[in-house]
Amino acid sequence: MTFATHHERQFMQYLRGAGWIKAGTLPPSVKLVKNLLQKGWIEQQHQGPKKEIFFRLTEEGLEAKKSPVPTRGA
Repeated sequence: MTFATHHERQFMQYLRGAGWIKAGTLPPSVKLVKNLLQKGWIEQQHQGPKKEIFFRLTEEGLEAKKSPVPTRGA
């Protein structure tokens, strides 16, 4: 199982239970977003006449976010 890092969990918290969230309202992190999309933990959609980017948390992302945080040396 892949564990979510602190930064991944923190970003996914912004999306939790909120449906589609406009990308411009989220903390900017291109690399983090790319990694979360690749893992399938968030999804992206273009909406509206300006085709603005929106994100939402997937079920897989919610499970990763809720999973126990691994401890070092364990």
